[in-house]
Amino acid sequence: MADALDLKILAKLQEDCSMNLDALSESVGLSSTSCYRRIKRLETDGVIKARRALLDEKKLGFQVTAVFMVKLEKDSPDIDRRMQRILETRPEVQHCYLMSAEFDFLIIAKFRDANEYTDYIYHFLETYQDIPIQNYSSKLVVRSIRQNWELPLIDN
Repeated sequence: MADALDLKILAKLQEDCSMNLDALSESVGLSSTSCYRRIKRLETDGVIKARRALLDEKKLGFQVTAVFMVKLEKDSPDIDRRMQRILETRPEVQHCYLMSAEFDFLIIAKFRDANEYTDYIYHFLETYQDIPIQNYSSKLVVRSIRQNWELPLIDN
């Protein structure tokens, strides 16, 4: 498990994963070698899954965010695996959650415009034909109030 120094490193990497090793090491109070070893261990252990750039969706033309709620006809042990196989082919889907609520799945997707969203809606049941869907609903996000991808690792 990650110790206090690991959490400091992870918090800094969440803020800016492009920070060079010397600056990162200094900010957490470690030598570059020790910091590098910890980062490599965290990667090997799967704590650090990837390093990515956070992109501005609006500047890249993604104007529509939609939330889909899916209610299943029946549940079976392999539905989440089947859902995973479908979602691997759907680049517009950003997140999908199996829920314990009125709806079984919550899907968040990004589209360039209303036409892409409408096409997705028209083909929804065809796309998810391997999933026993009783009903589904979609909502458009009017405005994003807060998006935060950082985990609350350390107290500030």
